[in-house]
Amino acid sequence: GPDDNVFIYFTDHGAVGLVAFPHGVLHAKELNETITKMYTQKKYKQMVIYIEACESGSMLENLLPNNINIYATTASNAEESSYACYYDDKRQTYLGDVYSVVWMEDSDVEQIDLETLYQQFLVTQKNTNTSHVMQYGDLNLGKNHNVSEFQGATKQIYKPIRNLLKKHNAALRRDAVPTQDVRISIVSRRLAAAKDNSVEKEKLEHELAQLYK
Repeated sequence: GPDDNVFIYFTDHGAVGLVAFPHGVLHAKELNETITKMYTQKKYKQMVIYIEACESGSMLENLLPNNINIYATTASNAEESSYACYYDDKRQTYLGDVYSVVWMEDSDVEQIDLETLYQQFLVTQKNTNTSHVMQYGDLNLGKNHNVSEFQGATKQIYKPIRNLLKKHNAALRRDAVPTQDVRISIVSRRLAAAKDNSVEKEKLEHELAQLYK
């Protein structure tokens, strides 16, 4: 309603001008037309959008108005990939994406009732060293409102844990790979760990060959 602060976090695959869902896609024009209509119909007071997807900047660049009370950040600009990270050997998959991991861990360790959205953007931009984190929309909203107004009030993590988290985070991001290469990376890792002359290794070799076609 007209008094609501709305926080939208999207994470999935993307391409220039669209983001993908398990079934179907959302195009940039549709997104911006919809949120502009929501503004004119007073469906929200203020809105913050975080988008984790390849070429995610293309969803908003030169499209999102700066006068409809929306502030947005994206994992990448309009032309580059976002990156997966935190490979888990047991689960044999990547557990996160660099942009998302950085802003979520920032929310864990900072006093988000004092940290502005713009400050979180700067932290995320600085620590996401695999792509160019971007901001769009009403930039004054980002500077004048705290993270907690959209993500909820939470207690700051105890300082020693905070320091360990930052060190751990920096180390794990070294395994980051472009999102479009995630399947190739996972299969390659599984292949390296497979036993010689096994059926599993043969299947993985075949799958990897298909992925490179």
